[in-house]
Amino acid sequence: MSKKFLEAKKISKSFFSNKVLDDIDFSIGYGEILGLVGENGAGKSTLVKILTGVYRPDTGNIKIDDSKINIENINIAKNEGIGIVFQELSLTDNLSVADNIFVGKIPSNRMGFIDKKRLYQMTGKMIDKFKVNIKPGDIVGNLSIGDRQIAEILKAISSNPKLLILDEPTSSLEETERENLFKLIKELKKGNYSIIYISHYLDEVFRIADNILVLRDGKKIGIFKKDELNKEELIKMMINKNIKEFFVSDSKKIESKEVLLEARNISDGEILNNVSFKLYKGEILGLVGLVGSGKVNACKAIFGLSKNITGEILVKGEKIAITSPVIAKKNNISFIPEDRKASGLFLRDTVSNNIITSILKRVSSKLNFLSNKKIINVTKRFVDLLKIKISNINQKVIYVSGGNQQKIMVSKCLASNPEILIAVDPTRGIDIGSKQDIHKILREATKKGVGVLLVSSELDEVINMSDRILVFVRGKLTKTIQSDDFDSYQITLAINKSI
Repeated sequence: MSKKFLEAKKISKSFFSNKVLDDIDFSIGYGEILGLVGENGAGKSTLVKILTGVYRPDTGNIKIDDSKINIENINIAKNEGIGIVFQELSLTDNLSVADNIFVGKIPSNRMGFIDKKRLYQMTGKMIDKFKVNIKPGDIVGNLSIGDRQIAEILKAISSNPKLLILDEPTSSLEETERENLFKLIKELKKGNYSIIYISHYLDEVFRIADNILVLRDGKKIGIFKKDELNKEELIKMMINKNIKEFFVSDSKKIESKEVLLEARNISDGEILNNVSFKLYKGEILGLVGLVGSGKVNACKAIFGLSKNITGEILVKGEKIAITSPVIAKKNNISFIPEDRKASGLFLRDTVSNNIITSILKRVSSKLNFLSNKKIINVTKRFVDLLKIKISNINQKVIYVSGGNQQKIMVSKCLASNPEILIAVDPTRGIDIGSKQDIHKILREATKKGVGVLLVSSELDEVINMSDRILVFVRGKLTKTIQSDDFDSYQITLAINKSI
């Protein structure tokens, strides 16, 4: 048994009254790969942020090499030998591999200029040591996604960590790139690095991890040697559902055969690979898959947010080249983005101005001036419909709670009376009451004939809201499931099926 590098005892963390971690115990040894698994909201991200100094635990303690350590900030975590590679890469595209790896640590000569020769030698030694196929002078922007991921890991290693946390490192990688990454991880293990490997791809976890830590609803379910359980048993621990437990959608089977939207062999040159499907009038079509599976890419392609789209998109039987959101909107397609703050709302503007953004002509007078009366009527209708809690319609969105911001986002998209609504995580990060309000409004929209493409990180939500479900695995549409066959266990298996 390897010597312990890190040991955590009784780690708990709450945000207001919500306990997200509850007495978590675990340890990791030198040269050990620990798989960290759990559904979204299980507590994985919070635990990692505590280890890396982003959050401080409410209770509990952490020992490194048998000495108790207070990881009060990110710098202390780095100094104690804890590094992390996030899912979103932090490299600078127009700089070389060497410049990126040693940013902040670039050697200089006696004159104070960058010592390129030494910099490239340092980078070359790392490349040779870990047997990776990139060069010090390669410009990062010219590298494949897989090679960028490897460069990101080498960047983290340049700070001499003892523990490396990898967060969904293969979510955007092709098969060959994944294999190259696994070779690098194998070399790291040989070098006695400790690794925490976070992934929704359970096949990968079983392949490379020595032990697996399972979290569910902020609690530790257990730590298991990978040979002690199989994937089916692991899934049951993660979702806490019996194999035979079925979820019945609260919707009725669609009766309309009118096709609102059809995708024919669409690809985006990145993840999507010849995907075809139909969306019917009055239907909620759920899209499920792991991070990087292509479900969100399909939505972006339909709304004109992706470049280099090949294949055909038909709206009500007519082929449309949707090259931008403007064209999508002209064809009565609306989009609820996954990040309301970054790409959905004008936070510094008022509630009313946000809701009317896409319907300026409708709230204008005959002289093309905005009509205050029309604006008030539209805004109040949605405030009442979605039970949006605000002091008044002129309140700035930035001062509205997260759940009510999400309702404003939904109102903004529905105000245009779309025939096709694309909803990506429409209830992300909001309370159960707000979720129910949004579920109700989406279902009411379908009764009026609106077709909805629904993506959610919560499988239960997709199951309970959808009429049909499409399963995406690594850019391909692998399965279509009818509402009579909805089973969380079987769907989770399908999501985790390797192509």
